[in-house]
Amino acid sequence: MKTKTLCLLLTSLAILSSCKDKSTKNNSPEDYKVVLNLNDREVRADSIDSFIRQQMDLMKIPGLSFAIINNGRIAYHNVIGHTDNNSLKPVTDLTLFEGASTSKALFAYMTMFLVEEGKLDLDTPLAAYLDPAHHANYNFDERYDQVTARMVLSHTTGFPNWRGDGNLYIGFEPGTDFSYSGEGYQYLVKALESILDTDYKGLEEFYQKKVAVPLGMKYTKFVQDEYNLAHKAAPHKEGIKLPLNHWTAREFNAASAIHTDAIDFSKWVIALLENKGLSEESYDLLFTDQITVAEAPTLLSEEGAIAWTLGFAKYNIDNHVVYGHEGNNDGFNCLFLFDKNKKWGMIQFNNAHEVYDFGFNLFRYINQNN
Repeated sequence: MKTKTLCLLLTSLAILSSCKDKSTKNNSPEDYKVVLNLNDREVRADSIDSFIRQQMDLMKIPGLSFAIINNGRIAYHNVIGHTDNNSLKPVTDLTLFEGASTSKALFAYMTMFLVEEGKLDLDTPLAAYLDPAHHANYNFDERYDQVTARMVLSHTTGFPNWRGDGNLYIGFEPGTDFSYSGEGYQYLVKALESILDTDYKGLEEFYQKKVAVPLGMKYTKFVQDEYNLAHKAAPHKEGIKLPLNHWTAREFNAASAIHTDAIDFSKWVIALLENKGLSEESYDLLFTDQITVAEAPTLLSEEGAIAWTLGFAKYNIDNHVVYGHEGNNDGFNCLFLFDKNKKWGMIQFNNAHEVYDFGFNLFRYINQNN
């Protein structure tokens, strides 16, 4: 009798256990997915999604593509929201966003291939490389001839962000202070075109050959094609759709032109974490401080920037020292941050105007201690 009773009890427990398992399986698998933060603590993916949706509602962000990297691999990726608030077309894995100023860091990485090949010296004035046609556009101030690739990539040229319709003025002696400048990056573009004896299309081909194709970055481009433009999210400001910028200008815009998404861009971030593509010496150069807050107090930002390297901002955010870059174009915002030692990264691209706090709020939420 005892044996029979025991068998019935075990059978009942098995049924209950089976019911519990079935109940669990009714939930989305992502509900219980976890990622590690920089404190080595687990954070549930559904918690991150909930925070993102709350912030998107608060900041009127229509759509988003984001990814989190743990141990040099994508640990979590999601797309949320709409590409267009008028049509309510959903963001998918095929949706692309403007990468804005994250272009600069990618361009710095690309530039190091020419350094490794001995075609560009970081400390040789760029004027020495310019062909006559390009040099004619940089003759307003004799101090142009002092500007080097190192100064461009670390924003110490003295150039303004953009010149506008007038002449390109220099605000200080090149190399002595910090002044964020997309204009400087375009100066370097002209030097690279001269070195390679090519135009904007040829420079895109060089980028594809050295960076995009080896890393499998199928959609991340500086010069856009029909596919990229057809799959691009619409820009928005305060939830209102803006006119779409098709980037039809015939130039290689190193400062703000890439189109991408979190998955495609993450392939490059992972390469950075794994020291792929370039030599160890080049990586040391890329991530060595070129100018710090102590030397240039204007470098300090609300987000915690403490130094600038060759193409990358160095941040101290809640005692986490990370590298990366923010980006803001009309109707688009993005941010990537990473810790090379822990092989950890976060990437987000969205289609909202000047939502500067969003990416940093997300980083802080993921990396809180509790």
